[in-house]
This record gives sequence, C-alpha cells and structure tokens, in this order.
Amino acid sequence: MRSQELLQEIEILPPELQKQVSDSVAFLRKQQQKQFIKKRTVGEYKDKIVLHDDFDEPLADDFWLGEK
Repeated sequence: MRSQELLQEIEILPPELQKQVSDSVAFLRKQQQKQFIKKRTVGEYKDKIVLHDDFDEPLADDFWLGEK
C-alpha cells in the first residue's frame, strides 16, 4: 500500500481509531530504535582486542609509502 493510500485510509477512520493508529506507529518506531541501540556490557570484548607493546612506536616508512 502506498503512503497516500494509507493516509487516506487513516483519514476516514474515526478520531479514536486514528489515535490507536498513532499509538501503534509510535510503538513500532520505539521498537525499531531499540533494535539499533544495543547496550554494551562489561567484559563483552574481553580477549577480542589486543594492544601490542609497540603500539606507540612510529610506523616504518614502508608503511606510509605502501611498500612491503
């Protein structure tokens, strides 16, 4: 169903049903946002990230020149 058709269908509903549609849309949007927001937990990335001892050392010239 196209947006215009959906809007027309909503407009012919009585006000109390339009309110229900509005509430349903708000609920669906909130559910969609929750899918994108995942809270991190302590220790979630333990043993997945490694920081080497030479992390702060300058990179060699061949790195910057694209040579191997």
